[in-house]
Amino acid sequence: MLRRRQCLRGLVGLGGLAAAFSLPGCSDRPAPETELAPLRLAMDLWAGYYPAVLADDLGYLAESQVKLAISFPANTDRMMAEFAAGQVDVIAVALGDLINATHGRTPVQVFLVSDESAGGDALLLRRGVEIKGGGKLSLATNLGGFGELFAREFLRRQGIDAARIAWINADAAEVPRLLAAGEIDLGHTWEPYASEAEAGGATKLFTSAETPGLIPDVLAASRATVERRAPELRRFVAAWLRAVDWWLDNPEEGHRRIAARVRTDAAKVSLKGVRLMRRDDNRRLLGADGPPQTLGPIVARYSAFFLDKGMLARPVEPADLLRGDLLP
Repeated sequence: MLRRRQCLRGLVGLGGLAAAFSLPGCSDRPAPETELAPLRLAMDLWAGYYPAVLADDLGYLAESQVKLAISFPANTDRMMAEFAAGQVDVIAVALGDLINATHGRTPVQVFLVSDESAGGDALLLRRGVEIKGGGKLSLATNLGGFGELFAREFLRRQGIDAARIAWINADAAEVPRLLAAGEIDLGHTWEPYASEAEAGGATKLFTSAETPGLIPDVLAASRATVERRAPELRRFVAAWLRAVDWWLDNPEEGHRRIAARVRTDAAKVSLKGVRLMRRDDNRRLLGADGPPQTLGPIVARYSAFFLDKGMLARPVEPADLLRGDLLP
């Protein structure tokens, strides 16, 4: 159970939506052999990934001669499976979930950091529950993903013995209902579900604003794809970063454009709790100007966490995972 799961699947083609959102079970038609196939990007509905949609809508991809097919998989597990099977070229995913899902074996490379959760993720407490004392507490998150590390960081800071916790694997979208129904005491989720849980009476105890740098979201591809399509990926990255700058300068119009393209209410498109990463941020994080790669310690932290849980075959080396030479 991984990052930003949403029950919507679709395809955004160059110049607009490709007819309509596809039905379950449909697949992309292969491009003619004489034509360069579109770059296939799979992502969840999360604001940090929307610059791809905006770059298309603003015409930046067309100007850069990049053909992009964006899919919104029905769930992240399926997205990762399609990526592993070579059915997707690029995925937008939380760094922690990427490291765990590849088990340290799949040769992938992160070539762009899309954003950082800076308050968008939260741990919430059910109304009427006290965390003080020695009683058992039930806590729901995506076990084995970045959410578990986030929740354990809260427990560590509060001095709460992890032995008190009854861990429950739950999707972020389920957390508001589970809290309201009294089925869990604590739950990790993200916007807009965190605000929904608060509206239902839960109390926000801890947010990713208190863990700067811990939850980055990234774009990644297999090493073979990066090598084979490097010139195209460079143009795509430049268009993406151009869209980031435009959106930050024109937030309300950006929200409207994105909402129209993903077919949702503009009020549901927000950068609340999301810090988009610009060109200079990426060059620092990925070490494009030379060492150090400032994202390296976060990679090492996730690697150590998943190794300790027996989820990785070997440590993930930041120098192998992070690649900054596709940045402008």
